[in-house]
Amino acid sequence: MEINFTHNKERFYITLPHPPTAEGISAAAKIRGELKNKAKWGILTDADIASAKGIEVEDSAVIVRAGTLFQEVAQTYLRRWKGDKNSKGNYVNILNYHWMPHLALMPIHTITHDDIQYLIVAREFNTAKTLNNCLIPLRGVFETAIKSKLITENPMAGIENEKVQIGIPDPFSRVEMNALLDWLDINLEGKDQFYHWYFELAFWCGCRPSEMIALRWSDIDWFNGTMRISKSRVRGVEKGVTKTHTVREVYLNDRSTRALKEIQKLKMSNDYVMICPETNEPFYGEETARNRLVDAMQACGIRHRPAYNARHTYATMLLMDGVNPVFVADQLGHSLQMLMKRYAKWMHGDKNKIEMAKLNTN
Repeated sequence: MEINFTHNKERFYITLPHPPTAEGISAAAKIRGELKNKAKWGILTDADIASAKGIEVEDSAVIVRAGTLFQEVAQTYLRRWKGDKNSKGNYVNILNYHWMPHLALMPIHTITHDDIQYLIVAREFNTAKTLNNCLIPLRGVFETAIKSKLITENPMAGIENEKVQIGIPDPFSRVEMNALLDWLDINLEGKDQFYHWYFELAFWCGCRPSEMIALRWSDIDWFNGTMRISKSRVRGVEKGVTKTHTVREVYLNDRSTRALKEIQKLKMSNDYVMICPETNEPFYGEETARNRLVDAMQACGIRHRPAYNARHTYATMLLMDGVNPVFVADQLGHSLQMLMKRYAKWMHGDKNKIEMAKLNTN
């Protein structure tokens, strides 16, 4: 937890060894008050600041600076962060949980490559992806130290990401999709009918859930039959960009157009297209809608897949029907290379089955 105050026109940032709990916040407020009072009366010493940071000082009058601590550089890294708030929050959690307990009070220049390698082994990360994600803010802290000329060599050099097995999309078949939509149509009543049309649109437009819940009626071009996808909404925070930072026009078809018109008839909002029936507010995330599709999968006996796979279903239906891959890539917001990498299995339609059938003719 960080406190800060101004003394003699200088801003002091001090990271305290206290957790962000009610007790920790109370302790931090008390420490900050004491430091401010000492600064006001001109009796603030380096020893006072060191003590607040949790550093034991034998001589309370004099402190020999041992160098800038890891926790101080971490706070500088976070203050300079220019990315989205959601990522910053994740990095704060990663630093607090995985790295601060071991590195916080170590001078940044004393941390070695071997120290970090040992910590990585000791943490026993469950998956390679988790490890790779946790290394991002750690690298950021040491890169900040390099830029601030606190260290000359980066101890993260040579610590590479683990290889992550990349899975292939797992779409619903058309039969499964229609069974799910039929179940939602039959079993949801009143305002909950919204979720039937939500997934009708999801299956037939291919948008990411974060893009759908950020969609506004002003983004719908009824005359030209398109939706302008330029925003996303993650954990209740509106982001003025999509995941790929690319604006695109998604063409509507008969089923996606009908879904939008049915949602419009519900008159839930003149602003956002997607309004949560339970709260009458824009969606915080896609969990509520996702749970409805989970209910439908269980009721229909359909193998569980993430609701996100409605997007994969749209992509594979287009490809299986022989739609131009360039158009499909534009609709999804992918590059053609990414589309081919992810959906190569479906790009030949039923030709794969025809080729496999040849094995049975000999």
